[in-house]
Amino acid sequence: MIESHPIAAVLGALFVLIVAYDGARTTLSASTSGPLTRRLSAALWRVLLFVHRLSPRHGMLERAGTWITLTLILSWVLIAWLGWGLLFLASPDAVLNSTTKIPASLIERIYFAGFTLTTLGVGDFVPGNGWARILTVVASANGLLLFTMSITYAIPIISAATEKRQLALTINTLGESPFDICRTTVGSGDFATLASQLEQIGSAIADAGQKHLAYPILHYFHSADTMTALPLALARLDQTLTIIDSAHQSLPDDTRARIAITRRNIAHFLGTLESAFIRPSARNPHIPALDDFIAFDFFGAPAQAVREQLMHTDHQKLLHAYVRDDGWRWEAVWHADNADEAATGDPDERR
Repeated sequence: MIESHPIAAVLGALFVLIVAYDGARTTLSASTSGPLTRRLSAALWRVLLFVHRLSPRHGMLERAGTWITLTLILSWVLIAWLGWGLLFLASPDAVLNSTTKIPASLIERIYFAGFTLTTLGVGDFVPGNGWARILTVVASANGLLLFTMSITYAIPIISAATEKRQLALTINTLGESPFDICRTTVGSGDFATLASQLEQIGSAIADAGQKHLAYPILHYFHSADTMTALPLALARLDQTLTIIDSAHQSLPDDTRARIAITRRNIAHFLGTLESAFIRPSARNPHIPALDDFIAFDFFGAPAQAVREQLMHTDHQKLLHAYVRDDGWRWEAVWHADNADEAATGDPDERR
C-alpha cells in the first residue's frame, strides 16, 4: 500500500517546473538557452573534445551536435516523467487500477505518469480522486507541449547547421589560408574581388550570429572537413582582413569600409560564443612570420608591425579559443595542408 509522500510531491513539482522553464527558455527565447541545456550541452562537448584531443576523432565530433540535441530532448522527457511520477505518489489513491479500483503500486504509478505524459491514454490505470484528475490533464498538456517544442526546436537546427557549413565553404573558396586569400583576391592591388565577395559574406556572418544566439547548440555542430569548418574559415578571413587593412597603405576607401564592416560582423558573431561556455584564451595565439606576404606589392608596412597588429586585435584571444574548442589547432588557420595533423590542440597553447 502506497502511503502519502508530500516531500515526493514537492520534488516532483520542482522537477516539472525546472523542465518547463528550461524548455521554454531554450526553445522560445531568441537569445539564450535554459540553464540545464547550457550546462548539459557544454559538459557533453567537453568530454568529447577531451577524447578528441587525446586522439583526433573528427567523425565523433561531427556526430556530436545531433547526439547532444537528442540527449537534451531525452533529458527533458525523463526529468518530466520523474517529476510527474513523484507527483502521483503524493496520495495513496491518486492512481487506481481501472478494473479492480485497487491503488496502483510504485511502478504502476510511474507507468501511469509515462503514458499520461506521452498522451497515449492506455486506460488500464485511472486517476483516483479530484486533484489527481486535474494533474492528469495538466500532465497530458505538459507532455504535448514538451514534445511539440522539442520537434519545432530540432528541425530549424538542421537547416541552420547546413547554412553554417555553406558559409564556411563560401569563405574557404577564396583561399584555404590568409596567404591564399590574398593571392586569389589581390587583383591589381585594389582587392576589388574581395570587396565584392565581402558584401555577401558579411551578411551571411551576421545571419549566422543571430542563429547561434537563437540556437546556441549550433556551436556543437562540428564539421570534419576543413573546407566547411566555420571556426577555421572565420579565423582565416579575419587574419586576412587585418593584414590587408594594416599593410595596404593605399587601399580604396570603399574596400577598406567593407573590410571594417565584415570584421565588425565577425566580432559580433564571436560575441555569441558565451552561450557555448567558450572563453578567451589566456594569451594570444602564435602568429607566424609574414615573409611570404612581403612579396605582394600592396604590402607597404613593416612585417613586424603587422604581426603586432594581429596579435593585439581585440577579439584575437576569443577567436583562438573558438578554433581550439572546435577541435582544431591554431596552425590549421595558417597552413591548410597541416589541418589534419593540427587537430588535437597544441600543448603549448593550453589555456
